[in-house]
Amino acid sequence: MKSYLKELEYALKVVKASERITLKHFRTRIKVDYKSDKSPVTIADKTCEKFLVGELARKFPHHGFYGEEFGERSAESVGTIHESPLRWIIDPIDGTRNFTRGIPYWGTLCGLEHDGEIVAGIMALPALKTTFYASKNHGAFKNGKRIRVSKVKELEKSTVVFGGLSYFIGTKYEDPFKDVIKSSYHDRGFGDCFGYTFVADGSAEAMLDPIVSPWDVAAIKIIIEESGGIFTDFAGNPTIYNRTGLAGNPYIHELVLKKFSQ
Repeated sequence: MKSYLKELEYALKVVKASERITLKHFRTRIKVDYKSDKSPVTIADKTCEKFLVGELARKFPHHGFYGEEFGERSAESVGTIHESPLRWIIDPIDGTRNFTRGIPYWGTLCGLEHDGEIVAGIMALPALKTTFYASKNHGAFKNGKRIRVSKVKELEKSTVVFGGLSYFIGTKYEDPFKDVIKSSYHDRGFGDCFGYTFVADGSAEAMLDPIVSPWDVAAIKIIIEESGGIFTDFAGNPTIYNRTGLAGNPYIHELVLKKFSQ
């Protein structure tokens, strides 16, 4: 059984080094531009992604790359000559809206995919001095300490986190979302990668995210799974490519999924 600890260990160092780029611009009067989908982007996003790809390509010259800001890049495009079933999926700043407003709930995400399966991932929250990471069959960790999802089995006793109320209202997900929230004990709207941290470390039972891209959840998927949880789309498919994300402990994930399938 292949281990991805070597890749994870090096990527952790690279992600840590990238903090000098993002933190340099955090809580400054940084210029904000807008992409075609109206999402914000800054020089910090672009510079950080270029740094991450460059450093990872230097160590792993046969790997591919897929990032939010510059899209998919073949191994050759970053100075290497061989294709590989391994590629890094990167979001340099997940939560750019928070970043540009001085809110510390944003993260740098770096996931490793092998033949379509996410096998390692890092979710760093530089402004909070916190890093989550995991690799397949080796567990999930928060600042070096092993983490596990909660053991709560009843939705009525659960805390449910969601990624933005406006993304549910007026969509086909509105009614099941309201049902989940009304049935839960407690709910909070912590969006982006920050919301998933609560599921991974057992502080909440489920995270619902109705609009995601692969780079938003690649690293998160393996962290949730290695902490004992389940990550799927709203239809129950264990993929990062279907535009929705549902993470939870095994019990609450199943209960929430049933409400979305009714």
